[in-house]
Amino acid sequence: MKLRDTSTHTTQHPPLRDWQQRCLSHAIAQLSPEQSHFLCQATPGAGKMLMAAVLANHLLQCGDVDFVIYLGPSCEVVNRAEETLADVTGLAMSGNLGARGGCYTYQSLRTRLRAFQQLGQYYRVFLIWDESHHAGRVPGAQQGANEWGQALLLLERNITYTLALSGTPWRTDGSCLPLLRYLDVPSADNGGDTQEGQATLLKQRLVPDFVYTLQEAVRDGVCRKPTIKLIDNPHIQLTISHLKGKKPPEQKQFSSIPRLLRDPRVSYADLLRHDTPMDALLKKGVAQLRRLRQAQSAAGGLVVASDITHAEDIAEQLEAMGEDVCLVTSKTPNGHVKLQAFRGSMQSWIVSVGMISEGVDIPRLRVCCYLSHIRTEQHFRQVLGRIIRRMGLHDADCYLFVLNERLLRRYAHRIADDLPDENSVVTVIPPDQAPLAAGYGNITPVPPFDNVMLPEEDTTMAPDDAAGITFGPAMSTYAAAATAQPQWEHDMAFSQQFIERLATLKL
Repeated sequence: MKLRDTSTHTTQHPPLRDWQQRCLSHAIAQLSPEQSHFLCQATPGAGKMLMAAVLANHLLQCGDVDFVIYLGPSCEVVNRAEETLADVTGLAMSGNLGARGGCYTYQSLRTRLRAFQQLGQYYRVFLIWDESHHAGRVPGAQQGANEWGQALLLLERNITYTLALSGTPWRTDGSCLPLLRYLDVPSADNGGDTQEGQATLLKQRLVPDFVYTLQEAVRDGVCRKPTIKLIDNPHIQLTISHLKGKKPPEQKQFSSIPRLLRDPRVSYADLLRHDTPMDALLKKGVAQLRRLRQAQSAAGGLVVASDITHAEDIAEQLEAMGEDVCLVTSKTPNGHVKLQAFRGSMQSWIVSVGMISEGVDIPRLRVCCYLSHIRTEQHFRQVLGRIIRRMGLHDADCYLFVLNERLLRRYAHRIADDLPDENSVVTVIPPDQAPLAAGYGNITPVPPFDNVMLPEEDTTMAPDDAAGITFGPAMSTYAAAATAQPQWEHDMAFSQQFIERLATLKL
């Protein structure tokens, strides 16, 4: 059955950027009964949804599809997608009677799968599945690795065309994305040894249909150049108190957060709630945002917290600094309304846990303080994507503040590696009030004085022991940006780089 499009709507949307037009042309040329799936891998903040809406409008106007279904990870992302699809096509996308499409969360697949299958049996349906890394399947098998991946595989036979959108199309559990193409390639685990009689280890590599990297986006002026600042402290003291008084308190000295975290008695989660590093990180973010607001009064900041209680504490701390704060969590009444209001307001800061981690479009955000307990590259890049979307000609940079933890530092330098060569610079900002005593500061390298090699019996804290961390008066900031690389490294496929790195790290 085929529907005639009765819309007289003249398409009204912002002009497509060059990458969006190229991706659109590629998708139109490629989508066919023989090749019905298309993956657009574009860096977070590049504007994937607008391109998807224009493609949906083209397929509707040409009579190639009758309905559009959009799937996204959260209600906020879904609502924005519905607005964009309706604005571009001029057709209702509410899923109600008379609409030509519907927008839903992945969670709704559980109850709507049968209805979608029936729709696809009688009409031609175009499926847009955004932030596609949320769905998974077992590598090398057409089985669902999770509920959403299984639902998409069951839905596939009833869908005419699909468009997958993601800036980070990999899964930290090692599973593959459903519906998309993978190639079997030799694994680095066997060192390339293919001697006779020895089986070659293979791994699956995703093959995107279109790739738009962060390097290209910054160079084209589509995304802001991110500056990632790692907050550290050159003089930290760890005190272990024995509550029963059997032994005197033990004191250990550390010259950096990474060295402190080698001690099994201290965790990254501990530092996120410690007053000194949290206060230092927030003060850096506040100072940076105040400078930006002198030129762009609507510039905003985002703090990503670890949980709701943590978010509430952070909001109180920012308010104590004189900042105007919007707190939005899953327990906030009318949270999505508050989020929408913040988008168009002049408030300085918004504090959340996971509601603004991916897909949420608030272009005025230019500063982010990362205090999340999640330490995966995927989440790190998705959060960065919330502050890199440009609004105009005078907001070319943005700033991400994180604690100098080992994994986060590694992710920061990988992002720096993706920036254009002309932005290549690594700077070290000395502490604001570093002591003059030898061994402190960052100007002259000195031998570390860390006591990180602990006796075997001291590596686990006894039930009656208590650990206290004392930080010195100054926190130091390391600004990470790109270092020069050979051009061939920059030209490597974006997905190949990061999937290989993740496989190596087994993240």
